[in-house]
Amino acid sequence: MEPEAAIRVAEVFRSLQGEGPSLGTPSTFVRLQGCTVGCAWCDTKYSWPPGGGTAMAWQALLDQVAAGRAQHIHNVVVTGGEPLEHPDLSRLVHALKRLGLRIEVETSGVAGPDPATAAAVDQWNVSLKLRHSGVPAARRLDPRAIDSFRGIGGDRVYWKFVVAEAEHVQEVADLVQRFDLPRGRVLLMSLTLDRGGSAAEQRRVDELVWRACVERGYRYTPRAHAAIFGLRRGV
Repeated sequence: MEPEAAIRVAEVFRSLQGEGPSLGTPSTFVRLQGCTVGCAWCDTKYSWPPGGGTAMAWQALLDQVAAGRAQHIHNVVVTGGEPLEHPDLSRLVHALKRLGLRIEVETSGVAGPDPATAAAVDQWNVSLKLRHSGVPAARRLDPRAIDSFRGIGGDRVYWKFVVAEAEHVQEVADLVQRFDLPRGRVLLMSLTLDRGGSAAEQRRVDELVWRACVERGYRYTPRAHAAIFGLRRGV
């Protein structure tokens, strides 16, 4: 890669994957900068401005990620922001693949990946947004994008929904039916109330989500990092 090239990132850090099907996996996180989705309850709003973050030299980024292998960390989580809006996502995925690393991408599913990127990513964590995100339906639910993820096949795509009320669970059920999502790869995650709700209220939400998964055959995922550290960066 040309030495002057840079990629804009919000942060790079090592931690455990705190949610989803890879929960507990030691991982290097590459949070790309830039997102226009605009979820009301997003806890990484610092990653929204496309010109924010840091313009990081490509080789410096790859060296930092590769250094994780000395700690036996072979999983990379590419997140954001919204990675599929980032102009360098495809280039990053293929560069990480050449390092022999396993790649997860966290996305809101508002856009689909190109075929080469889709094939190179080991796991897609697609978090479709519900009405309570405050994002207009035409923006958060793109049938063509959803179909592109459904077309990837195998067990490489998981569908994650953030819920807090019974009506949110019903909305998920409607989307599962509408888009024929595989029930065994649908995950429900409690909305974290760290900044506005009591511990009792959080327990109520967690129990609602837990019971909904049992009743409907979905998978439950906590947000372990938020529960342990609260909503802060670098965890």
